[in-house]
Amino acid sequence: MCRVITGMRKWLLLAFVGVLCVMCARDISPAVREPAVAGQFYPADSRELARMVADHLTKASPLPEIDGRIIALIVPHAGLVYSGPIAAYSYKLLDGSSINKVILCGPSHRYRFDGMSVYGPEIQWRTPLGLVTCNDHLCGALVDKHQGFSVLAAAQEQEHSLEVQLPYLQTVLKDFTIVPITMGAQDEQTIGKLAEGLEALPFDSQTILIAATDWQHYMPASVGSKLDSVGMECIRNLDPDRLEKYLAADKTQACGGGPTVAVIKAAMARGANRALILKYGDSGDITGDKSSVVGYVAAVLYKARDDKGFKATKEPEAASPEKMLLTDADKQELLKIARRTIEAYLKTGATPDFGKVSENIARPGAAFVTLEKQGQLRGCIGQTVATTPLYQTVAYCAIQAAVDDPRFLPVSEAEFKSIHIEISVLTPLQRVRSFDEIKVGRDGLMIFKGSGRGLLLPQVATDYGWDRDKFLRQTCRKAGLPSDAYLSKEAEIYRFQAIIFGE
Repeated sequence: MCRVITGMRKWLLLAFVGVLCVMCARDISPAVREPAVAGQFYPADSRELARMVADHLTKASPLPEIDGRIIALIVPHAGLVYSGPIAAYSYKLLDGSSINKVILCGPSHRYRFDGMSVYGPEIQWRTPLGLVTCNDHLCGALVDKHQGFSVLAAAQEQEHSLEVQLPYLQTVLKDFTIVPITMGAQDEQTIGKLAEGLEALPFDSQTILIAATDWQHYMPASVGSKLDSVGMECIRNLDPDRLEKYLAADKTQACGGGPTVAVIKAAMARGANRALILKYGDSGDITGDKSSVVGYVAAVLYKARDDKGFKATKEPEAASPEKMLLTDADKQELLKIARRTIEAYLKTGATPDFGKVSENIARPGAAFVTLEKQGQLRGCIGQTVATTPLYQTVAYCAIQAAVDDPRFLPVSEAEFKSIHIEISVLTPLQRVRSFDEIKVGRDGLMIFKGSGRGLLLPQVATDYGWDRDKFLRQTCRKAGLPSDAYLSKEAEIYRFQAIIFGE
């Protein structure tokens, strides 16, 4: 009898404990990250904030048609009155989309630490527009499986770079979760760890990467815009390694440069093969004071549809091969522009004003500038996509070939007198469907696989006497890939032609 009573007591005790657990479970809710900069970086009143965001999105036009899958955005993160009109150009592309997982990456401005802080899982972020839930699975995967990631509340106590993105996301998306990542020290090793972590995350068509960064700070607009243009060219050309190098050398400036480099690398690993600068501006556009500004950039990275090839937007089109006509006068003008640009840059660090140029070279164009000394390569840099007028492309690439080709020391002013200049004006890239389409001597090649990319001009195969297979293998090696990577199903190969002329 005593044993029965004891058993009943145990049963009643267990039942009581179970009820308590259920009651406690009902009271448990995710921790809330309260706004740190509401009333400072954006209005604390929900109606005022909603009106501001809606106004920015309405005025963000015109936008290009993105004929492909958007993989990443680059946005600014200052006070919304200043940077919001620029950021809206990126966020408007998501309006009405099915995106439901947003991976946000930004820098830490006020708290120093090493590695990355993932302020989730089981955390909600509040703005005046409501709560945003963290994606527990993805946040947990980063913290549990990748070195350098942790949950660090102190990194978010006063941080604004990710918080100011949420009102736009809450406006253009319906149901979504976030993975909020804040980077501490932005050294090469940490950037690599962030890129590796992002590349390893599950990623589908409803997932997007976002890098939050402002660019040069508190310079005259005429000076700062030149620094910013260097960074934007790296984005346009999907060249995160060069961007990382330029940031380290202070040739361009971005407070969120590390997260931006990592996001570009991860986006390319996810198939991004196209980048567009949607809008550029600075704080002086709002204040009217251009003597000391902060630069803002909105950009999109995406994978163009296969049936449209590499060029898949409504940007001004480069000429097709049969229509790409350059007169002898055009060629001589471009060669003079290249030489004058390098001479001026080596002497003063500035570029000359070329005034009015011919119509042919004022059209958007892609080109490479090659420098040779006594018959030996001395530098070669180019752009593969026609995003700027041809003469500006040549001027920019001429400087880069002279002073920023990582394979060579910068050309000196005295040495430049003995340098020979060659220009290759490229036709639009065409997707290779069959290796039989490639004709050595006519075509140049470009390969994409993961974050690897490499290009060889048509004349390279001719100069070295390569056959088609050797040309493909060498292009892979140029990309830092195994020589047989072109046989992989994940590899994307493009061919192009070039009009080649020199001094």
